[in-house]
Amino acid sequence: CIYTPEHPFATQEGYVMEHRLVVEKSIGRFLDPKEVVHHKNGISRDNRLENLELLATRGEHAKAHFDAVKYVDGLELKVVRYEQLLTDNNIKY
Repeated sequence: CIYTPEHPFATQEGYVMEHRLVVEKSIGRFLDPKEVVHHKNGISRDNRLENLELLATRGEHAKAHFDAVKYVDGLELKVVRYEQLLTDNNIKY
């Protein structure tokens, strides 16, 4: 969080989350409170602009995480299949 007491959506203590400030600066306007900033690589401390994606709703944000989980699950399934193929062909790995 960055101390920004003049920000219209700052907390009562005057703080705004850094990733929101980074995106706001990039697009030249304040974010709507319903808008969500997603960390593409899943690292919430990585607030580089190229790691941030502006999503219109929490629903879109949930879908982004769901899609990421589906992608990882697919990769894990492929690894299991390759391991089985190697085992079936007596290939040590």
